[in-house]
Amino acid sequence: MASSTNQRAQSKQQPGHLEIIGETAAKLRLFQQGWNPYSRFLDVDKVDLILRRSTGNNPEYREIQVKYRKLFQGQNPAEVESQLFTGTAWYTSGPDEFAHHRPGFFIMFIFGYHNRQLEEDSLIFPSRDLHEIIQLAPNHDKAGKKRSLYISKVGNGNRWFVRRTRKKFTAITSENCVDVTKYCNNFDLLN
Repeated sequence: MASSTNQRAQSKQQPGHLEIIGETAAKLRLFQQGWNPYSRFLDVDKVDLILRRSTGNNPEYREIQVKYRKLFQGQNPAEVESQLFTGTAWYTSGPDEFAHHRPGFFIMFIFGYHNRQLEEDSLIFPSRDLHEIIQLAPNHDKAGKKRSLYISKVGNGNRWFVRRTRKKFTAITSENCVDVTKYCNNFDLLN
């Protein structure tokens, strides 16, 4: 009995499960915005969902890559992290992962908490914009082959930042963070 419970707990921690949760949440949010989302069963060209909607007789299409990330909240009130940000998620990327831009290709970040609750906010980036932001992120490794994208939320005011440094800081400035609030729940970017 204990081993089957342990197996279920381990399987829920595997990345595939989190991808499905993120894509399902993205489908619901996009459907609420008037798009018909379709899943791609083969992750070709980084596309997880194809969106379709008709405006008159002309169908419109968009391609979405969904990134589900856990939003970690600071545990120690004395930490600078907890004083500046209410939650942080991270994504490791190659510097040129989104270098090939094409119109209609977007990356959507869906965030969840450790208690399985989904964050109300999602971030939607045109691929060109995310590529430029990744260039400002700190290196993940000494060779510079990967970048660490630290995405942080401030309070309940829907303010979001991507850090430009791994060093600790005591105030949010343009030197240490990029304000990405304009991408928060901005479904108009898909138009």
